[in-house]
Amino acid sequence: MKKTYFKSFPKIPVLKGIDIICGKANIKSKARLDLGIIVFHDLANVAYVTTKSKTFAANIKWLKKNRNIFNIKVLMVNSGNANAYTGKEGYINLKTILAFLSSKFNCDKKEVIISSTGVIGEQLPMKKIMKTLKELTGESSEKHKVGWDAFAKSIMTTDTFPKAVYKTTTIGKKKVKLLGIAKGSGMIAPDMATMLGYIFTDADFTSKILKELLVQINEKSFNSITVDSDMSTNDMVCFFSTRKILNNISSVNDKSLEVFKKDLQWLAIELAKKIIYDGEGATKLVEVCVCGAKSYSDAKNVALSIANSPLVKTAIAGEDANWGRVIMAIGKSKVNLEQSKISLKFGKNLIINEGKLKNKYNEEIISKYLKKNEILLEVNLNNGAHSSSVWTCDLTKRYIEINADYRS
Repeated sequence: MKKTYFKSFPKIPVLKGIDIICGKANIKSKARLDLGIIVFHDLANVAYVTTKSKTFAANIKWLKKNRNIFNIKVLMVNSGNANAYTGKEGYINLKTILAFLSSKFNCDKKEVIISSTGVIGEQLPMKKIMKTLKELTGESSEKHKVGWDAFAKSIMTTDTFPKAVYKTTTIGKKKVKLLGIAKGSGMIAPDMATMLGYIFTDADFTSKILKELLVQINEKSFNSITVDSDMSTNDMVCFFSTRKILNNISSVNDKSLEVFKKDLQWLAIELAKKIIYDGEGATKLVEVCVCGAKSYSDAKNVALSIANSPLVKTAIAGEDANWGRVIMAIGKSKVNLEQSKISLKFGKNLIINEGKLKNKYNEEIISKYLKKNEILLEVNLNNGAHSSSVWTCDLTKRYIEINADYRS
């Protein structure tokens, strides 16, 4: 059984200058929240990274066409429908929502960001959505104001629990808040992960600083997770600054940012790991750590080759100590390496030492280790000084059941 600490939702104090509104538009289910709106009292600064998929959704198309979005008044997220591969009609629907929200909150369309997640290829149920938006933003909007837990639930699809991480950190001697909310469970692979992620801070950063920080942390967190190697059409991570805690930061290399950057990277990794822990049908969280590579790129390529291997993932699901599958996955990465230098550990248990099976290798020890909920596969290529960690999960029969019934 999975450990519960990954599922726990943190106590999150109020972030001044933010209202959260959620409701049910019955996009896919009548039983759950599926519309979430965050309204910033004052314009927040924002930076974002999006999917590299060539079949990106309508909202990603809008962001790509309007790259000079640096300030934001409203964030709206809907679940149950991705509004992806919906053509001209889907893009018109997006602009209809943008026009409504910008008018309602007296801001420019470029000060509204929309995220969508759910079924691909179906048009948004606009009558339901617009009716719900009018209710949520009308005279009775106060009764729809909720906390972060409701917002995290409103963006879920096949997720089994809402995902959030909170951290109090410092910039110099000033205390600031860091909060991350995400959704994701399947169709998870790098460039982006396959997910929606939103990070908030009350520290005052320009959009330029936010973007530089986001790019730095993204590579070793949301771009280092994989459930099934499938890249989504809707991936997005946004980083918002409410600008409440003033500072004089003009460069990401400012020494007073050292603690903040460390905590920001930690928060992003923890949030990304929650997504993997909730991988569709998953029972185990698996970290693949590759070290001793000639370059970071080599290390990550090998790590992803292992993490994306169905044979490795099913062996872990079956708690089968078939370490040969890991060796196979290393070889198919196409990274230049020498077999005679490879070392392999499962946890602290050495299996291969520089190309040779450990003396008195005991498979029972490895089989017992694989019964754990969290597994570490450690590969040393003994070929350089670079390393990379990637997180994945096991591949079970339940993954097939979930995805076979996704639209039913």
